[in-house]
Amino acid sequence: MPLTAPPVIRLSCLAAAALFLVAGGPAPERRTVPRAAAIPPAAAPAPAPTPAPVSEPAPVPGTMTAPAAASAAVATPDLSHLSPGDRARALADARRWSGTLFIGSSVADGKLRDLVFAPWTGSWGDDTLVGGAVQYRLGRFWRFFMVDLEGGAVYRSGDTNGGEFWAAAYLRYDGFPWTNYVYTTFGLSMGPDYVTRLPQVERGTDARPEPNQSRWLNFFSPELTFALPEYPQYEVAFRYMHRSGIFGTYNGVYEGANSFVLGLRYRF
Repeated sequence: MPLTAPPVIRLSCLAAAALFLVAGGPAPERRTVPRAAAIPPAAAPAPAPTPAPVSEPAPVPGTMTAPAAASAAVATPDLSHLSPGDRARALADARRWSGTLFIGSSVADGKLRDLVFAPWTGSWGDDTLVGGAVQYRLGRFWRFFMVDLEGGAVYRSGDTNGGEFWAAAYLRYDGFPWTNYVYTTFGLSMGPDYVTRLPQVERGTDARPEPNQSRWLNFFSPELTFALPEYPQYEVAFRYMHRSGIFGTYNGVYEGANSFVLGLRYRF
């Protein structure tokens, strides 16, 4: 037999249901929204920051190479195809400057033409000469001929005790047939020569003084030089130093002082 609730209970339930419906309000409205509208679009990615400039690394030092023009200017020329004599000429001409140290002795009497062929006939030792000279090579022509400029000075100690100074131009020749074995040059000079005190041979004696005297005469000095073809910058020089009046051109002087000197020359 089915159970029936009393009327009071049923009325109470209906009243509670009605109360709940009024309190909750009407049912929610349901609308369909597209997915694209419901989900906001993704924000555009921020632009990537520009990286700060990075400096290039410093170059690693290496072997410095001179420009082609500079290299050609300082390059040593190839002289292997030349004969020993021609190689010696080229090396000597490349060193335009040279310096020479001298030591020697005066010859008190005798004429130039006699002393050149028989130097032992003169009277030696009145003066000892010590000094030097500087040369500069102007150039070469006709293959075997050269022109040098020279300035020099020596001191005559002994009977004279005075200085001697000169400036001269040398004409030299080096075309000897033995140059491949011994590099040889021969030169002749011309130029003014000055002494602070006249040598005895130019002053004469108290009883017989020289009638014509001059402190200025011509520097005429034949010279022979010798060097090894492999080392033409080192020369041994034999020089005949003659103060010449050039046949009376200098104040009527015909003969001047004569000396023989030995020199060592270096070209640079």
